[in-house]
Formats: sequence, structure tokens, C-alpha cells
Amino acid sequence: VGTVLGGRLAARWGRVRTMRLAYLLAIPAVAGVVLVPGPVAYAFVAASSIALYAPFSLHVTLGQDFLPGRVGTASGVTLGLAVSVGGLASPLVGAVAEAATLRVALACLVVFPVLAWLLARTLKEPVPEPAG
Repeated sequence: VGTVLGGRLAARWGRVRTMRLAYLLAIPAVAGVVLVPGPVAYAFVAASSIALYAPFSLHVTLGQDFLPGRVGTASGVTLGLAVSVGGLASPLVGAVAEAATLRVALACLVVFPVLAWLLARTLKEPVPEPAG
């Protein structure tokens, strides 16, 4: 849902703007997962997943536009880096959850959408190269 929504919003407002908005919305959504008790937390889980997956495909296409002569490399690095970082972070989050609590481990994750939003603010929408 998030990836499709991200593509639709990017077509209307631009990829970088959509990415920034998605990460900005992810901050309270992820915080809500940690702070809101009971079944209402499921709404924040859904909002988090939508907000965090919305920019996923945009990363790939932006990478391709930033490296127009190496679109395959840009796609591979973008996807490979995202999957690798997620794979490396999962055991660390699990270790924090076992050492402290799940709430503490998830609270540590709130910083990542903040960092993503700050980094996305440095991006400019790439100018398409003329065909030919």
C-alpha cells in the first residue's frame, strides 16, 4: 500500500517532496507504536508501514536519475544497501529488546525516520537529461 501510494503522490508532487513528507509522517507514527497502548497501537503500526514504504520505490528511481549512466548499479546499491542495513539492524534491535524491553528497543527506532527526513531535506529533485 505504501509503495503504491508513494508512487501516486510522487507523480503529483514530485519524488523528493513525497519522500520528505513520508519521513516526516513516519516520525509520529513510529513514536505512536512505542507510546500508544492497546489496540489503538495497530493504527500506528499501519501508519508506520505506509509512511516507511512510501519512499522505498522513490529511492530506486532517484538513485537511477542521480546516476543516469549507471542505472543498474544505482538500483542494486539502493536496494542492496537498504536490505543489508535492515538485516544488520534486526539482531541489534532484538538484543536491545532482550537486554531491556521491547518498548525500549522500538523507542530507539524513532530516531531513524528523523535522520531520514533530515537527509531527505538535502536532496534536490534531479533534472532529467535530454533524450538522445
